[in-house]
Amino acid sequence: MKKNPVSMLITFMVVLAGVLIFVAPLWIMVMNSFKPLNEIIAFPLRFPDEWSFDNYVKAWEEVNIPNIMKNTAIVSFSAVCGVIILATMTAYWAERHPTVYSRIFSSAILLSMLIPFATIMIPLVQVMKFLHLNNTIPGAVLAYWGIGLAFAFFMIRSGVKTLPYELEEAARIDGCGVIQVFVRIVFPLLSPVVFSVFVMDMFWVWNDFMIPLVLLNNQKLSTVQLAINRLFGMYNSRWDIALPALTMSMLPIIVIFILLQKKIVGGVMAGAVKG
Repeated sequence: MKKNPVSMLITFMVVLAGVLIFVAPLWIMVMNSFKPLNEIIAFPLRFPDEWSFDNYVKAWEEVNIPNIMKNTAIVSFSAVCGVIILATMTAYWAERHPTVYSRIFSSAILLSMLIPFATIMIPLVQVMKFLHLNNTIPGAVLAYWGIGLAFAFFMIRSGVKTLPYELEEAARIDGCGVIQVFVRIVFPLLSPVVFSVFVMDMFWVWNDFMIPLVLLNNQKLSTVQLAINRLFGMYNSRWDIALPALTMSMLPIIVIFILLQKKIVGGVMAGAVKG
């Protein structure tokens, strides 16, 4: 079937406009990260008169990039791995053991997705204070486990529904217990959906601002978003430090996406189809 050149041109223009809308803010951020503060404020859309890395050196020292990247990586990796382990086990149990309790549990988990984070901020702080986990990284990770469980449970349970039950029966006949069936049979078969959940949750936790703001009110434990936010006060905004810090904070996510883009797209597509 021959394609209409006019419709192809219109499609191309629409796609190009969409790409420019998404890329333009990133380009403006990177371009301004090489300018001095007065030039950023006076001419934000103009190319720098001189491309200088002084802002990056200052941002590296003043924001303490190695420390905040380490904190963010620890929180992100611990939170996402915990969410996936909990969601995979609970989704498998709920799907393969359809009892009254599993149905109540599933309904409660899915209902929690409707609760806005603003309504649980104060109770969350009080609970963490009671557990002596306020202003600690384990406290923030525990909060992510609870808040992120519902979405991961929903996605992974949809994947469990598509698994052939005969494989699990065959494994049990061969002598595998419940844990062996889950670890050796179920979890590997769920890997595309698990990978898509891992990527989406990793992006969410890495860029999240609210939970660190509420539970990590300590400069030594700051994550990337929290440390950059401290550069903006009531009377001054340090754009010359914030923009290079933002650019450097994006590099790990961009590198991960470039290296794993085929698996990311494949995992998201598999999760969408199975969901």
